[in-house]
Amino acid sequence: YIGNFRDYNISKSEPVLNGATVAYTNHLLIKDTLEYDFNEEKCYDYLNKSTDEIISHIATFTSNIWQVHPLGEGNTRTTALFIQKYIQYLGLGEMNNEIFKDNSKYFRNALVRANFRDISKGVYEDNNYLYKFFSNLLSETNYELNEEELFITKNEVSL
Repeated sequence: YIGNFRDYNISKSEPVLNGATVAYTNHLLIKDTLEYDFNEEKCYDYLNKSTDEIISHIATFTSNIWQVHPLGEGNTRTTALFIQKYIQYLGLGEMNNEIFKDNSKYFRNALVRANFRDISKGVYEDNNYLYKFFSNLLSETNYELNEEELFITKNEVSL
């Protein structure tokens, strides 16, 4: 299975979601979903965009490709490595890999929060946490990346 797309559907009990799961892409749609996401990215023009627009776009693109979760294991590491290389390829700045290393759990949980919704509880996808992460990475801002703020309360979501 290493290096191959998964051939089964997945769910994961997420502590940050009080045991709920992200709706990962159906295994039958992995290739089509990734093709769509990458085609959308090819059409995005980074020229004449503000730093905030670029950071928001990178956060959304990263969130979208991670949500597909094409591999059985290693999706977050693969996404992190890919997005680091992609940012370098785009020439958006020097890469401080320490931010990924020092905040790996925050990064993963920010991806979870960016891809979870439970409308009945009033919980919606939230890219703000990823925005903070990428802002620190690309703009040298100094947002506190506090893992505790990522957790949804029991009142918001229950199994």
